[in-house]
Order: sequence, then C-alpha cells, then structure tokens
Amino acid sequence: MTGPRAGALARATIGLGTALTVLGIAVVALLDPTYIHAVLDAAGSASILGLDRSTTQAVSDRTIHELVFGPATFAFRVSPGGPRFYDPAEASHLHDASNLLHAFLVVVAVGVVALVASIARYRRDPGAWHAVRTGAVAFAVVFAAVGLFFAVAFDTAFTLFHEIFFPQGNWEFNAATEKMVQLYPTPFWEIISMTLAALILVLCAVAWLLATLRLRSLEPREVRDAGPVRPGSAR
Repeated sequence: MTGPRAGALARATIGLGTALTVLGIAVVALLDPTYIHAVLDAAGSASILGLDRSTTQAVSDRTIHELVFGPATFAFRVSPGGPRFYDPAEASHLHDASNLLHAFLVVVAVGVVALVASIARYRRDPGAWHAVRTGAVAFAVVFAAVGLFFAVAFDTAFTLFHEIFFPQGNWEFNAATEKMVQLYPTPFWEIISMTLAALILVLCAVAWLLATLRLRSLEPREVRDAGPVRPGSAR
C-alpha cells in the first residue's frame, strides 16, 4: 500500500523546498569563520586595511556575528576608546544587510519545514521523489546561469544584486576611505561567489542522487531484480 499521492501543489512545494534547502545550507556554510578567514587572506584584506591578520579576522568575526545574531548596530571599535570601525553610512548598510539575511533565513526555514512535512507525508510516493530531483536539477540550471553571469560580468551582476535588494541606494562606498569595502574587497566577493556556486551544484547533485536511490528502493523487487528491458527481449 503506497499511501496518498502528491498532487501538483505538493510536488511544487517539494521542488521549491528542495531548492531553498540547498541554498540555505550553502549560504550558512559560507559563514563558517575558518572559511571566511581563508578568503580574507586570499583577498588581501589585512594589507588593504593596514591591520594585522588577527585583528582583521576579529573585526570580520564581530561583523558577521552582528549580522546574524545582532544587535546589528555595528558600532564596535577596534581598540577601546578608539574610533568606531564603521562610519554611520556603513553601519546603516550593514543593518539593512542583517535584515535581508534574517528575511532570507525565515524564507529558507519555511521551505525546509514544507519540504520535510511533504516528504514525511508522501515518502512512499515516487512522484514526491521525482519532485525532489526536478527541484534539484532546475535550481542547478538556474544557479549555473546566474553563476555564469557573475563570472563574465561580476561588476554588473554585483551592482544589479544591490540595486534589487538595497533599493534605498546606501550601498556604494569609497574603497580608499571606507572600511567595509577594504575588509571585504571585490576579490573577497568573487571567491565567495565561486564557492557558493560550487557548493550549490554539489548539493543539488547530492539531492538528485538521494532522490534517485529512494526511487529505486520504491520499485517492486521483481522490477529491480529484472534490470533494464533490452529491445526484442521477452520477460
């Protein structure tokens, strides 16, 4: 007995939930301090800032902590009694980035819950696992196209991203004087973009493989044992 069958809405929910889950895992993985420190080194952030490596990493850690956990004021100082690391315009932009990140995480959480609930209900329905595969493949194709756009026209893509998600316009800064773009210069974002693309493609492949294995397990045993049908052969 196979249980209820997933309708079109359920399959769409599973496909979208798969894409959101993959994206959420990839983005959260990029927040790992060890990875961020390596990218800061590769981008030459310490040299650009004129700070030592450990201080640069500590400033980045504090920035990301406030982005994720708050209070998102970004009013901290590198040394007690010294000036704030970020000026008011930079702090304002980072506050908006924190709000955007939290909204993204809420959407991802909804997608994950919807995916888990749907899979739990339709776990024995091949249509549900086909939806997982479809969601993974579709998202991989879409993100590959976006990644290609970033690869061949990074500045244009970066600008377009900020114009869409920061329409208030407080995202352009002077790299010669403002700390945020010195801590996170263009090479930093290029590396982040490439890593995100690679992670998403790998995770989509994993999702596709797991769904394929599940589909295989749902086949009747006699079908699995028989193997593929050869043209002209009789069963």
